[in-house]
Amino acid sequence: MSRTNIFVILLVAILMGSLFSVFSQNSESVVFERAFAEPGVEFKISGTLNTDHPVLYDPEVSVTETRFHMRDKDGVTHPVILREAKPTGLEQSESIDLYGQVVDGEFIAGEMLMKCPSKYNEQSHDLAEAVELN
Repeated sequence: MSRTNIFVILLVAILMGSLFSVFSQNSESVVFERAFAEPGVEFKISGTLNTDHPVLYDPEVSVTETRFHMRDKDGVTHPVILREAKPTGLEQSESIDLYGQVVDGEFIAGEMLMKCPSKYNEQSHDLAEAVELN
C-alpha cells in the first residue's frame, strides 16, 4: 500500500470516529442538574410528567407553548416550556424525552418524544397471570 492510501484510510477512520462521537453524545440523556449547570447547551432529558402540577396550554394566548412540570431520572422536578402545541396523550404518557436547553433559568424544549402506554402491555400482563394460575 502506498503512503497516500494509508493516509486516506486513517483520515476516513478519524472522521468516522468523530461523527460517531458527536451522534452518541446527542443521544445521551442527562438530568436537570447538568442542564442547569450548562445553560445554552442543548441536552436530552428523560423523565415523567409530574401530575401534581397542571399542564398549561392556551391556544388563544400561544399556539406553540405548553407548560408543565417534569420529573427527571433523579426524581427532581422542574417546570418546562415546550415550544409546541400540547401533544395528544401527554397526561397518559409513560415517559418523556425532551430536547432543549436552559435559557434565562428555564428549561425550554424544542422537541419532545413520548412513550405512551401500549394496549398490549395490559393484555400480555393478564395473559401471564392466567398462565401462572394454570
